[in-house]
Amino acid sequence: MDFLLECLRKGTAPVKVVEFAKKYLNELGFEELYYNTSFEPEEGGRYYMTPFPDVIFAFTMGQKRTYRQKLRMAFAHVDQPCFKVKASPDFENMGAAQLNVEVYGGMMDHTWFDRPLGLSGSVALVGEDPFHPCILSYESDGPVAVIPGLAIHMNREAANGWKIDRQKELMPVTGLAGGPWTRKTFTRFLAEELNVEEGEILAFDLNLYNCDPPQLVGFENELVLSPRIDNLASVSALLESLVEGERDSGINLIGLFNHEEVGSFSKSGADSDLLTSVLKTIFEALGAGEEDFRASISRSLYLSADGAHGAHPNYPDRCDPTTRALIGRGPAIKSSGTCKYVTDLKVQAILKGLAEKYDLPLQIIGDRNTIRGGTTLGPMVGSHLPMAGCDIGIPMWSMHSARETMALCDYRSMCRLLTAFFKE
Repeated sequence: MDFLLECLRKGTAPVKVVEFAKKYLNELGFEELYYNTSFEPEEGGRYYMTPFPDVIFAFTMGQKRTYRQKLRMAFAHVDQPCFKVKASPDFENMGAAQLNVEVYGGMMDHTWFDRPLGLSGSVALVGEDPFHPCILSYESDGPVAVIPGLAIHMNREAANGWKIDRQKELMPVTGLAGGPWTRKTFTRFLAEELNVEEGEILAFDLNLYNCDPPQLVGFENELVLSPRIDNLASVSALLESLVEGERDSGINLIGLFNHEEVGSFSKSGADSDLLTSVLKTIFEALGAGEEDFRASISRSLYLSADGAHGAHPNYPDRCDPTTRALIGRGPAIKSSGTCKYVTDLKVQAILKGLAEKYDLPLQIIGDRNTIRGGTTLGPMVGSHLPMAGCDIGIPMWSMHSARETMALCDYRSMCRLLTAFFKE
C-alpha cells in the first residue's frame, strides 16, 4: 500500500512517473540500458531503458538463453488529465495574476475548481550549443495556483449544472496583480526556482496538477481517494508485479507510455513503432534473427492495464445490467464485441484460470449500448504487433475527476493477478 500511495503522490507529470519508476528499479538492482547503444542482456538479468524521458520499458530475462522467447508483457500509461501551461501564459484580470493554460485530456472540468494546483514537468535551458539544450525536470514545492469557483449567489444555475467555458472559467490564479508583476513573471518564477537567469530558459513542458494527497477513507479505510488513480494505480501494480513475477525462462516486460489521454499519436505513445523497435533491439542483442522475432511474437501474450469504470451506487442506470464491475470485487476484464478492447478469448481464459488457481476475484465489464467508454492502449499495441492480448483494469469511481476513488483490495488483487501472469 505504501508503494501505491507514494506513486500517486510523486507521479505529478509523465517525466516524474518515469523518474519514480527508475528510482524504484535502481534500488532493486535493475541495470539501465540505452536505446541508442548496443548491449548484451544476460540470463537472469534485470534491465530497463528510457528511449525518451517520458516513457520507460523494464524487463527481466529467464535463466535459459534462446533465440525464440515467450514474452509476457503488460502496458500502462503515465499521463493523466491536467492543465498544460501555454508558451506565453501571463495575463492579468480584475486585480488577479493568471496563467493561460490548455486542458489536456478529457477531464471532468467542474472537479478542478478550488483545488491547490502544483507545477510539474520539464524545462529546456541553454546548453553547449543549439542542438544540445539542457533539459531539467521540475516540480514546485507546493501549490502555486488555484481556479476559484463562482459563488452560488452569482450563478444560481450552478446547482443544476452548466456548460463550462474552458477559455474563460478554467484560467488559474497565481496571485495578485501589480507590484513586481510583469509580463515575464512566469519565466522569472521558473528562473528563481531553477537558480538560473531568465534568458537561459528556452522552452518548457509544464502542467498544473492537483496537490491533494492520497487518502484512505471509509469506516474500515478500505477506499483510496486520490488524484491520478487513472492510471498510476496500474503503473504501480505493473512495477510491483514485474519484480515479484520472474520466470525461469522467457522475457517479462512492462512498458509505460505517454499521451494515452490524447490519442497516443506521438513518439512516446503506444500507437507508434517504439515498442516494436525496443523488442527488436532486445532480440538483436540476443543474436536472434527476424524469423526468430516473428516466431516469438506469435507465442507471446500481453495485457493492457488501465482503469475500469466501476458501477456507481447513485447511477445504476449508467452501467450494463449484466457485465458491470463492482468496486471491491476484483479487477475487471474489459470486453467488447466491436474490438474496442483488445481482449482475446485465449488470454481472457488464461486470466480466469489464474484467478481460479490463486483464488482471486475477477470480473468482466462491457459498455452499456447507449454509453461509450474510454479507449485504451490495448488495440494500439495489437495493431503494431500481432499478439494475443487482453484489456484489464481496476474499477474506480469518478474517472478523470481531480480526485478518483477505488478499493484498496482491488489493487492488491490486481498485483497478485499480474504477478501470476508473469510468473506462471
